[in-house]
Amino acid sequence: MSLSGSLKFSLSSAAIALCAFASTANAADREFALVFKVLNNAFSPPIDAGCKEAAKKLGDVTCTYIGPTEYDEAKQVQLAQDMITRGVDGLGISAGNPKAMARILKMANDKGIPVVTFDTDVLPEDAGLRATYIGTDNYSFGVELAKKVLENKKEGGTVCIQSGAPASENLKARVQGIRDTLAGASKDQPVEALTGQNGWTEPAGCPVYNNDDIALAAQQVRDVMTNHPDLSAFVAVGGWAQYAPQAYKQAMEPLKERLDKKDLVVVFGDNFGPQLPLLAEGLSHYNIGQRPYDMGYETIIALDKLTKGEKLEPFIQTGTETCTPADALTTCGKVAAK
Repeated sequence: MSLSGSLKFSLSSAAIALCAFASTANAADREFALVFKVLNNAFSPPIDAGCKEAAKKLGDVTCTYIGPTEYDEAKQVQLAQDMITRGVDGLGISAGNPKAMARILKMANDKGIPVVTFDTDVLPEDAGLRATYIGTDNYSFGVELAKKVLENKKEGGTVCIQSGAPASENLKARVQGIRDTLAGASKDQPVEALTGQNGWTEPAGCPVYNNDDIALAAQQVRDVMTNHPDLSAFVAVGGWAQYAPQAYKQAMEPLKERLDKKDLVVVFGDNFGPQLPLLAEGLSHYNIGQRPYDMGYETIIALDKLTKGEKLEPFIQTGTETCTPADALTTCGKVAAK
């Protein structure tokens, strides 16, 4: 604090000013940045909320939550690099392009900035660049999606899988979990495509990839249902199409009789607000949700531990929740208070 002018500050005033300065300094002691893949979807706000709640609990941490507004892998890489240049105290990354993001993790390592990944990990060969991965066991997530199909379609049939960005490692793991489970294959002998294994096939044009474009995802649902009127199952590894509820309804309401009889079984990843009324109406049969709030919260807690020299487990699981039409508007999707 600089004393200028007539120096007529009283001792008590000076003490108060110094305390205020110390309080401000403590509040900004550490800045942890979380760089997500895309901000304009329902998965993003709970991560931000969990991030900020954990920072508030710690007291001396600022949560900076950023990402591209639209899905843009190059933009995300640039934002992460900006955070390193800025000199943040810890960095959480959800890698849209894991290969490209590995270079950024290396830069953070070189500058001594602790790094964790959340939601989407880097490639296995780059796992040493981060202290832990926080999120869902994505292969197991795909297994759970497929199990719900098998509960209703033991005889097999045709299935179309919808995913987001083809390069996303977490989504690829979910797709693989679906294929292996439907095929009755083990994880160590993965199935590249369903071509009749255990009675299951993937029709031409499937899987479909929407690159996190919600309008495109809803259009893909309509196109798949139109092009494959005898489809047995539709499995989306994320909630994209249901984030456009009116467009989704227009695609699925004409198929309500098939849905009611479970002649067509529909399973979606995620269980956010726009999706749950659709589930309650029977326009999907199951929604399996992740816990993005917990991802944001645990990422901040992990970075706090790393800055204090503590060790972390290599994988911090945040869990899933299966929702049905019966609980869609009651207990489904509720987050436990931290």
